Amino acid sequence: MRSQFLLFTFLVFFTGLFLGILRIVIPVLEREQGLSAEISILIPLVVFGFIKGIFNFLTGKLSDILGRKKLQMAGWVVALLASLILMIWIDPLIVILVTCLLAINQALTWTTSVTSQIDISGKRRAGLATGINEMSGYLGVALGNFLASQVYGMSIFIILGTSLVALFVSLGVMETKTLISDPPKRESYRKITPISVIGLVEKFVDSSFFVVIPTYLLIKGFSLGYVGDLTAVYTLTWSLSQPLFGYLADSFSRVKVVISGLILMSIGFIDFLLSPQFFSFIEGLGMGMIYPNLIALVNDKVGEGSRGKALGYYRLYRDSGYGAAGLLLPLLYIKFGFSDTLLLVGLLQVIFIPFLFDKNQGKPMSITKSPRRESHSS
Repeated sequence: MRSQFLLFTFLVFFTGLFLGILRIVIPVLEREQGLSAEISILIPLVVFGFIKGIFNFLTGKLSDILGRKKLQMAGWVVALLASLILMIWIDPLIVILVTCLLAINQALTWTTSVTSQIDISGKRRAGLATGINEMSGYLGVALGNFLASQVYGMSIFIILGTSLVALFVSLGVMETKTLISDPPKRESYRKITPISVIGLVEKFVDSSFFVVIPTYLLIKGFSLGYVGDLTAVYTLTWSLSQPLFGYLADSFSRVKVVISGLILMSIGFIDFLLSPQFFSFIEGLGMGMIYPNLIALVNDKVGEGSRGKALGYYRLYRDSGYGAAGLLLPLLYIKFGFSDTLLLVGLLQVIFIPFLFDKNQGKPMSITKSPRRESHSS
Protein backbone atom coordinates (compact mmCIF):
# COMPACT_ATOMS: atom_id res chain seq x y z
CA MET A 1 0.00 0.00 0.00
CA ARG A 2 2.91 2.35 0.60
CA SER A 3 3.85 2.19 -3.07
CA GLN A 4 0.28 3.12 -4.01
CA PHE A 5 0.32 6.02 -1.54
CA LEU A 6 3.55 7.18 -3.17
CA LEU A 7 2.02 6.97 -6.66
CA PHE A 8 -0.84 9.24 -5.59
CA THR A 9 1.74 11.61 -4.08
CA PHE A 10 3.45 11.80 -7.49
CA LEU A 11 0.09 12.32 -9.21
CA VAL A 12 -0.88 15.27 -7.01
CA PHE A 13 2.60 16.73 -7.61
CA PHE A 14 1.81 16.62 -11.35
CA THR A 15 -1.57 18.24 -10.61
CA GLY A 16 0.24 21.09 -8.85
CA LEU A 17 2.87 21.34 -11.60
CA PHE A 18 0.13 21.69 -14.25
CA LEU A 19 -1.59 24.38 -12.17
CA GLY A 20 1.65 26.24 -11.40
CA ILE A 21 2.62 26.55 -15.06
CA LEU A 22 -0.81 27.73 -16.16
CA ARG A 23 -0.98 30.23 -13.27
CA ILE A 24 1.87 32.03 -15.05
CA VAL A 25 0.85 31.29 -18.64
CA ILE A 26 -2.81 32.35 -18.42
CA PRO A 27 -2.16 35.93 -17.09
CA VAL A 28 0.47 36.43 -19.82
CA LEU A 29 -1.98 35.22 -22.48
CA GLU A 30 -4.66 37.53 -21.03
CA ARG A 31 -2.37 40.53 -21.51
CA GLU A 32 -1.34 39.40 -25.00
CA GLN A 33 -5.00 39.06 -25.98
CA GLY A 34 -5.84 42.54 -24.66
CA LEU A 35 -8.10 41.48 -21.79
CA SER A 36 -8.75 44.23 -19.22
CA ALA A 37 -7.26 44.16 -15.72
CA GLU A 38 -10.73 43.58 -14.24
CA ILE A 39 -11.31 40.51 -16.43
CA SER A 40 -7.79 39.30 -15.65
CA ILE A 41 -8.72 39.21 -11.95
CA LEU A 42 -12.14 37.66 -12.48
CA ILE A 43 -10.94 34.78 -14.67
CA PRO A 44 -8.35 33.15 -12.35
CA LEU A 45 -10.34 33.69 -9.16
CA VAL A 46 -14.06 33.87 -9.90
CA VAL A 47 -14.35 31.63 -12.97
CA PHE A 48 -11.71 29.16 -11.78
CA GLY A 49 -12.97 29.12 -8.18
CA PHE A 50 -16.65 28.54 -8.85
CA ILE A 51 -16.11 25.98 -11.62
CA LYS A 52 -13.57 24.05 -9.55
CA GLY A 53 -15.91 24.15 -6.56
CA ILE A 54 -18.82 22.72 -8.55
CA PHE A 55 -16.69 19.98 -10.09
CA ASN A 56 -15.16 19.16 -6.70
CA PHE A 57 -18.66 18.31 -5.51
CA LEU A 58 -19.53 16.31 -8.62
CA THR A 59 -16.20 14.46 -8.49
CA GLY A 60 -16.62 13.56 -4.84
CA LYS A 61 -20.14 12.28 -5.35
CA LEU A 62 -19.25 10.28 -8.47
CA SER A 63 -16.13 8.82 -6.84
CA ASP A 64 -18.31 7.00 -4.31
CA ILE A 65 -20.23 5.46 -7.23
CA LEU A 66 -17.73 5.02 -10.08
CA GLY A 67 -14.54 4.86 -8.02
CA ARG A 68 -11.57 7.21 -7.72
CA LYS A 69 -9.31 5.87 -10.48
CA LYS A 70 -11.63 6.51 -13.45
CA LEU A 71 -12.11 10.12 -12.44
CA GLN A 72 -8.37 10.61 -11.90
CA MET A 73 -7.76 9.37 -15.44
CA ALA A 74 -10.56 11.57 -16.78
CA GLY A 75 -8.89 14.59 -15.17
CA TRP A 76 -5.68 13.95 -17.09
CA VAL A 77 -7.58 13.51 -20.34
CA VAL A 78 -9.03 17.00 -19.69
CA ALA A 79 -5.48 18.31 -19.07
CA LEU A 80 -4.31 16.74 -22.32
CA LEU A 81 -7.19 18.42 -24.16
CA ALA A 82 -6.32 21.83 -22.65
CA SER A 83 -2.66 21.40 -23.67
CA LEU A 84 -3.56 20.49 -27.25
CA ILE A 85 -5.97 23.42 -27.56
CA LEU A 86 -3.21 25.85 -26.49
CA MET A 87 -0.87 24.35 -29.09
CA ILE A 88 -3.41 24.82 -31.89
CA TRP A 89 -5.09 28.18 -31.29
CA ILE A 90 -5.08 31.10 -28.83
CA ASP A 91 -7.66 33.89 -28.59
CA PRO A 92 -9.58 35.49 -25.67
CA LEU A 93 -12.29 32.81 -25.65
CA ILE A 94 -9.66 30.06 -25.75
CA VAL A 95 -7.98 31.59 -22.68
CA ILE A 96 -11.29 31.46 -20.79
CA LEU A 97 -11.97 27.91 -22.05
CA VAL A 98 -8.53 26.71 -20.91
CA THR A 99 -9.14 28.29 -17.48
CA CYS A 100 -12.37 26.29 -17.24
CA LEU A 101 -10.60 23.09 -18.32
CA LEU A 102 -7.85 23.76 -15.76
CA ALA A 103 -10.50 24.06 -13.02
CA ILE A 104 -12.09 20.76 -14.10
CA ASN A 105 -8.69 19.04 -14.22
CA GLN A 106 -7.84 20.25 -10.72
CA ALA A 107 -11.19 19.13 -9.33
CA LEU A 108 -11.00 15.66 -10.86
CA THR A 109 -7.36 14.92 -10.06
CA TRP A 110 -6.82 16.64 -6.70
CA THR A 111 -10.13 15.54 -5.16
CA THR A 112 -9.57 11.90 -6.10
CA SER A 113 -5.91 11.86 -5.04
CA VAL A 114 -6.59 13.18 -1.53
CA THR A 115 -9.60 10.88 -1.14
CA SER A 116 -7.53 7.90 -2.28
CA GLN A 117 -4.70 8.70 0.12
CA ILE A 118 -7.15 8.90 3.03
CA ASP A 119 -8.66 5.59 1.85
CA ILE A 120 -5.19 4.05 2.13
CA SER A 121 -4.12 5.65 5.41
CA GLY A 122 -7.44 5.37 7.25
CA LYS A 123 -9.14 7.81 9.60
CA ARG A 124 -6.42 7.56 12.25
CA ARG A 125 -3.83 9.16 9.97
CA ALA A 126 -6.08 11.31 7.77
CA GLY A 127 -4.38 14.55 8.85
CA LEU A 128 -0.91 13.33 7.94
CA ALA A 129 -2.14 11.83 4.65
CA THR A 130 -3.85 15.09 3.69
CA GLY A 131 -0.81 17.11 4.76
CA ILE A 132 1.48 15.04 2.53
CA ASN A 133 -1.01 15.34 -0.34
CA GLU A 134 -1.30 19.12 -0.08
CA MET A 135 2.43 19.63 0.44
CA SER A 136 3.26 17.59 -2.65
CA GLY A 137 0.67 19.43 -4.73
CA TYR A 138 1.88 22.89 -3.74
CA LEU A 139 5.52 21.98 -4.23
CA GLY A 140 4.41 21.09 -7.75
CA VAL A 141 2.76 24.52 -8.02
CA ALA A 142 6.01 26.18 -6.91
CA LEU A 143 8.06 24.23 -9.46
CA GLY A 144 5.51 25.04 -12.17
CA ASN A 145 5.74 28.76 -11.35
CA PHE A 146 9.53 28.56 -11.56
CA LEU A 147 9.61 26.64 -14.85
CA ALA A 148 7.06 28.90 -16.54
CA SER A 149 8.93 32.03 -15.48
CA GLN A 150 12.32 30.67 -16.57
CA VAL A 151 11.43 28.83 -19.80
CA TYR A 152 8.09 30.39 -20.74
CA GLY A 153 8.40 29.41 -24.40
CA MET A 154 8.49 25.73 -23.42
CA SER A 155 5.49 25.93 -21.09
CA ILE A 156 2.94 24.35 -23.42
CA PHE A 157 5.25 21.45 -24.17
CA ILE A 158 5.88 20.93 -20.45
CA ILE A 159 2.16 20.77 -19.60
CA LEU A 160 1.59 18.44 -22.55
CA GLY A 161 4.36 16.15 -21.28
CA THR A 162 3.04 16.39 -17.71
CA SER A 163 -0.45 15.40 -18.88
CA LEU A 164 0.83 12.37 -20.79
CA VAL A 165 3.08 11.15 -17.96
CA ALA A 166 0.36 11.64 -15.33
CA LEU A 167 -2.20 9.83 -17.49
CA PHE A 168 0.23 6.93 -17.84
CA VAL A 169 0.93 6.87 -14.07
CA SER A 170 -2.80 6.97 -13.28
CA LEU A 171 -3.21 3.72 -15.22
CA GLY A 172 -1.03 2.04 -12.60
CA VAL A 173 -2.81 3.15 -9.44
CA MET A 174 -5.26 0.92 -7.63
CA GLU A 175 -8.94 1.62 -7.12
CA THR A 176 -8.86 2.56 -3.43
CA LYS A 177 -12.65 2.47 -3.11
CA THR A 178 -12.22 -1.31 -2.77
CA LEU A 179 -10.48 -0.73 0.59
CA ILE A 180 -13.70 0.63 2.08
CA SER A 181 -15.85 -1.91 3.90
CA ASP A 182 -18.69 0.46 4.83
CA PRO A 183 -21.43 0.74 2.19
CA PRO A 184 -22.46 4.22 1.00
CA LYS A 185 -25.31 5.63 3.05
CA ARG A 186 -27.44 8.73 3.17
CA GLU A 187 -25.80 11.32 5.39
CA SER A 188 -26.83 14.88 6.08
CA TYR A 189 -24.51 17.59 4.83
CA ARG A 190 -25.60 19.69 7.81
CA LYS A 191 -22.99 18.25 10.17
CA ILE A 192 -20.09 19.17 7.86
CA THR A 193 -21.43 22.51 6.62
CA PRO A 194 -19.88 24.55 9.49
CA ILE A 195 -16.43 23.11 8.68
CA SER A 196 -17.05 23.78 4.99
CA VAL A 197 -17.92 27.42 5.67
CA ILE A 198 -14.58 27.85 7.47
CA GLY A 199 -12.93 26.35 4.38
CA LEU A 200 -14.58 29.03 2.26
CA VAL A 201 -13.59 31.83 4.65
CA GLU A 202 -9.89 30.84 4.78
CA LYS A 203 -9.67 31.26 1.00
CA PHE A 204 -10.00 35.01 1.59
CA VAL A 205 -6.52 34.89 3.15
CA ASP A 206 -5.09 32.95 0.22
CA SER A 207 -6.77 35.23 -2.31
CA SER A 208 -5.39 38.30 -0.52
CA PHE A 209 -1.88 37.11 -1.39
CA PHE A 210 -2.79 36.91 -5.07
CA VAL A 211 -4.99 40.03 -5.43
CA VAL A 212 -4.86 42.65 -2.65
CA ILE A 213 -1.26 42.40 -1.41
CA PRO A 214 0.52 42.31 -4.82
CA THR A 215 -1.70 45.06 -6.24
CA TYR A 216 -1.11 47.44 -3.33
CA LEU A 217 2.64 46.83 -2.98
CA LEU A 218 3.29 47.22 -6.72
CA ILE A 219 1.30 50.48 -6.79
CA LYS A 220 3.41 51.73 -3.85
CA GLY A 221 6.60 51.08 -5.80
CA PHE A 222 7.79 47.81 -4.28
CA SER A 223 9.65 45.62 -6.75
CA LEU A 224 8.09 42.57 -8.40
CA GLY A 225 10.89 40.52 -6.84
CA TYR A 226 9.94 41.69 -3.34
CA VAL A 227 6.28 40.87 -3.92
CA GLY A 228 7.28 37.47 -5.27
CA ASP A 229 9.40 36.83 -2.19
CA LEU A 230 6.46 37.54 0.13
CA THR A 231 4.23 35.17 -1.82
CA ALA A 232 6.98 32.53 -1.79
CA VAL A 233 7.46 32.83 2.00
CA TYR A 234 3.71 32.42 2.52
CA THR A 235 3.30 29.55 0.05
CA LEU A 236 6.38 27.54 1.07
CA THR A 237 5.65 27.89 4.80
CA TRP A 238 2.09 26.73 4.19
CA SER A 239 3.16 23.84 1.96
CA LEU A 240 6.05 22.46 4.01
CA SER A 241 4.32 22.72 7.41
CA GLN A 242 1.21 20.73 6.49
CA PRO A 243 2.52 17.18 7.15
CA LEU A 244 3.78 18.31 10.58
CA PHE A 245 0.49 19.90 11.60
CA GLY A 246 -1.49 17.02 10.10
CA TYR A 247 0.55 14.58 12.20
CA LEU A 248 0.15 16.68 15.36
CA ALA A 249 -3.61 16.91 14.84
CA ASP A 250 -3.82 13.13 14.33
CA SER A 251 -2.00 12.65 17.64
CA PHE A 252 -3.70 15.32 19.74
CA SER A 253 -6.66 17.45 18.63
CA ARG A 254 -7.68 18.61 15.17
CA VAL A 255 -9.97 21.31 16.55
CA LYS A 256 -7.25 22.86 18.72
CA VAL A 257 -4.79 22.93 15.82
CA VAL A 258 -7.39 24.50 13.50
CA ILE A 259 -8.36 27.14 16.09
CA SER A 260 -4.69 28.00 16.61
CA GLY A 261 -4.28 28.42 12.85
CA LEU A 262 -7.30 30.70 12.54
CA ILE A 263 -6.02 32.88 15.40
CA LEU A 264 -2.56 33.08 13.81
CA MET A 265 -4.01 34.17 10.46
CA SER A 266 -6.05 36.82 12.22
CA ILE A 267 -2.95 38.17 14.03
CA GLY A 268 -0.96 38.24 10.78
CA PHE A 269 -3.39 40.69 9.18
CA ILE A 270 -3.75 43.14 12.11
CA ASP A 271 -0.89 45.32 10.81
CA PHE A 272 0.64 43.49 7.85
CA LEU A 273 2.79 46.44 6.71
CA LEU A 274 4.64 46.51 10.04
CA SER A 275 6.68 43.49 8.91
CA PRO A 276 5.41 41.98 5.63
CA GLN A 277 7.89 39.10 5.49
CA PHE A 278 7.32 38.03 9.10
CA PHE A 279 3.54 38.24 8.78
CA SER A 280 3.66 36.35 5.46
CA PHE A 281 5.40 33.58 7.42
CA ILE A 282 2.72 33.77 10.14
CA GLU A 283 -0.07 33.54 7.55
CA GLY A 284 1.62 30.53 5.93
CA LEU A 285 1.99 28.84 9.31
CA GLY A 286 -1.68 29.43 10.12
CA MET A 287 -2.76 28.09 6.75
CA GLY A 288 -0.55 25.02 7.27
CA MET A 289 -2.40 24.34 10.52
CA ILE A 290 -5.91 24.50 9.13
CA TYR A 291 -5.65 23.35 5.52
CA PRO A 292 -5.14 19.58 5.94
CA ASN A 293 -7.05 19.37 9.20
CA LEU A 294 -10.34 20.81 7.97
CA ILE A 295 -10.40 17.96 5.44
CA ALA A 296 -9.53 15.48 8.20
CA LEU A 297 -12.32 16.93 10.38
CA VAL A 298 -14.83 16.37 7.58
CA ASN A 299 -13.54 12.82 7.21
CA ASP A 300 -14.03 12.24 10.96
CA LYS A 301 -17.69 13.24 10.74
CA VAL A 302 -18.83 10.77 8.05
CA GLY A 303 -18.69 7.05 7.34
CA GLU A 304 -16.07 5.69 4.96
CA GLY A 305 -18.67 4.85 2.34
CA SER A 306 -19.62 8.53 2.07
CA ARG A 307 -16.06 9.89 2.14
CA GLY A 308 -15.89 10.99 -1.49
CA LYS A 309 -19.23 12.80 -1.37
CA ALA A 310 -18.37 14.52 1.93
CA LEU A 311 -14.93 15.69 0.81
CA GLY A 312 -16.40 16.88 -2.49
CA TYR A 313 -19.01 18.90 -0.60
CA TYR A 314 -16.34 20.48 1.60
CA ARG A 315 -14.16 21.30 -1.40
CA LEU A 316 -17.20 22.84 -3.16
CA TYR A 317 -17.37 25.41 -0.37
CA ARG A 318 -13.62 25.80 0.07
CA ASP A 319 -12.70 26.50 -3.55
CA SER A 320 -15.81 28.60 -4.14
CA GLY A 321 -14.09 30.86 -1.63
CA TYR A 322 -11.78 31.90 -4.48
CA GLY A 323 -14.81 33.09 -6.41
CA ALA A 324 -16.36 34.87 -3.43
CA ALA A 325 -13.04 36.53 -2.58
CA GLY A 326 -12.50 37.54 -6.20
CA LEU A 327 -15.82 39.39 -6.14
CA LEU A 328 -15.63 40.90 -2.64
CA LEU A 329 -11.96 41.74 -2.05
CA PRO A 330 -11.72 44.38 -4.82
CA LEU A 331 -14.87 46.05 -3.44
CA LEU A 332 -13.50 46.03 0.12
CA TYR A 333 -10.17 47.38 -1.14
CA ILE A 334 -11.89 50.29 -2.94
CA LYS A 335 -14.13 51.05 0.06
CA PHE A 336 -11.75 50.60 3.01
CA GLY A 337 -8.22 50.61 1.63
CA PHE A 338 -5.42 48.08 2.00
CA SER A 339 -4.85 47.77 5.76
CA ASP A 340 -8.52 47.74 6.76
CA THR A 341 -9.33 45.16 4.08
CA LEU A 342 -6.69 42.80 5.48
CA LEU A 343 -7.92 43.52 9.01
CA LEU A 344 -11.46 42.53 7.98
CA VAL A 345 -10.16 39.33 6.36
CA GLY A 346 -8.30 38.52 9.58
CA LEU A 347 -11.36 39.18 11.74
CA LEU A 348 -13.38 36.93 9.46
CA GLN A 349 -11.14 34.01 10.45
CA VAL A 350 -11.83 34.26 14.21
CA ILE A 351 -15.51 35.14 13.83
CA PHE A 352 -16.17 31.63 12.54
CA ILE A 353 -14.28 29.76 15.30
CA PRO A 354 -17.60 28.95 17.10
CA PHE A 355 -18.52 26.88 14.01
CA LEU A 356 -16.00 24.30 15.25
CA PHE A 357 -18.04 23.55 18.36
CA ASP A 358 -21.06 21.29 18.70
CA LYS A 359 -24.06 23.57 19.26
CA ASN A 360 -25.83 21.01 21.44
CA GLN A 361 -22.97 20.25 23.81
CA GLY A 362 -20.64 23.23 23.46
CA LYS A 363 -17.74 20.83 22.94
CA PRO A 364 -15.30 20.48 20.06
CA MET A 365 -16.66 18.60 17.06
CA SER A 366 -13.94 15.96 17.25
CA ILE A 367 -12.83 13.95 20.24
CA THR A 368 -9.46 14.79 21.79
CA LYS A 369 -7.66 12.15 19.81
CA SER A 370 -8.52 11.18 16.28
CA PRO A 371 -10.59 8.01 15.78
CA ARG A 372 -8.49 4.88 16.11
CA ARG A 373 -8.68 2.50 13.24
CA GLU A 374 -6.23 0.18 11.57
CA SER A 375 -4.47 1.78 8.63
CA HIS A 376 -4.41 0.10 5.22
CA SER A 377 -0.85 1.25 4.63
CA SER A 378 0.93 -1.37 6.70
